[in-house]
Amino acid sequence: MDASDQKVVTLASMRQPSSTAGESEEAIRAGAPRAEVDRALYGRVVRQLQEATDEAGASDVLVTAPDREVSLAQSLLAEGGTGTKPLDSGGQEVQFGTGVTGFDWFRWMWSLTDRVRRKDAHPLVRPPHPVADRLTGDLAVAMTADWATGLYGAPRIADTIRTMAGDRPFDLLMHLGDVYYSGTPEEVEQRFLPLWPLAAGRLNRALNANHDMYSGGFGYFERILPKFRQSGSYFAVQNEHWLLVGLDTAYVDHDMDAKQVEWLNDLLRQDDVQGRKVVLFSHQQPFSRLGSQGPKLQSALGHLLGRQAVTAWYWGHEHQCVIYDLHEEWGMYGRCLGNGGVPEPRKAEVKDAPADERHPGAGECTWRRLGPTPGVPGCIVLDGPNRDMAKPVHQRRFGPHGFMTLQFTGPELVERVHLSDGTELFRNTIS
Repeated sequence: MDASDQKVVTLASMRQPSSTAGESEEAIRAGAPRAEVDRALYGRVVRQLQEATDEAGASDVLVTAPDREVSLAQSLLAEGGTGTKPLDSGGQEVQFGTGVTGFDWFRWMWSLTDRVRRKDAHPLVRPPHPVADRLTGDLAVAMTADWATGLYGAPRIADTIRTMAGDRPFDLLMHLGDVYYSGTPEEVEQRFLPLWPLAAGRLNRALNANHDMYSGGFGYFERILPKFRQSGSYFAVQNEHWLLVGLDTAYVDHDMDAKQVEWLNDLLRQDDVQGRKVVLFSHQQPFSRLGSQGPKLQSALGHLLGRQAVTAWYWGHEHQCVIYDLHEEWGMYGRCLGNGGVPEPRKAEVKDAPADERHPGAGECTWRRLGPTPGVPGCIVLDGPNRDMAKPVHQRRFGPHGFMTLQFTGPELVERVHLSDGTELFRNTIS
């Protein structure tokens, strides 16, 4: 699907048309008390979307919230909405119309709140054995996170990865999770699979994420995993020097259940992985300098982190690009690469921070240095305009979209941060 056809559910899309006000009040009186409960739920969704829109400072771009009810309501409106209008910022804004579901607005609101209230979930699909896929020789990896919007930098990232893989596909190509708005099968078919550069990877893998689980994970488990020939929502790949492990931190939100931890422990006990450096990948973070922490993940994997068994950990979830200093206690490098496709306002804390002298960035993008906080190392955060957005006011307000590549050459790892067009912004060697 072309990016210009992607549906954007804005705050205006959610508001009740004035022409239905009298009809709705009559229905509320006839259907109380259920109608009052439904209206309260819908009102809560609209208020949260209002807060997210106010924070973004723009009402005409893809804005959502890390909230199941908001994200699912947006998915359902995008799925059922028949009226749209082009946005100057890209995509089609969903407009409520008489054809949105075949009912009047109030009955549609009833239908939506009924579906939002359901909490069915696809069963967790686990790998059959604690065994890593074996690859030989040096490994080239490309990865992006929070990418599946179908808008802004996301299509360009896909095109850039295809170009970079022109002579030789990446050995591993990964999405670290989140299909927007809530990972429904329809959104997977519209915003993820048609745009994903599948042929650019010899092996394609995708992680489960909170937005994917907001609709029960059906799009992820029933569409993405079969397409990628991926046996479970967590997995491992190894070569002669490295063990790469993808974790599911979303089926149990921002956590891992005991069976997954047991699988990881069994994997690390295998004779053929002994002595290899371990790199983890997940959607959600173990710690953050700009957002919430991950205490449950720290607890689940504390036995590995405490003995410095993890060399590096890459994640998304926060829509920033952050390169952390070495964690003194864990001996681990943490990286957040959640700037794959969601517009994220540039934070004043970052813009006002000093530029990092060792990493100047490139073009209009600068790395800003933030000091450590308790339990969180210091870091550099990518700052600059987003030239993938159409309107100059949005380019200035939102941070740049990009992705990362990793090159495993013998016992060395070279990591690179790229803008959506492939411009290299950061390079570092871990040995």
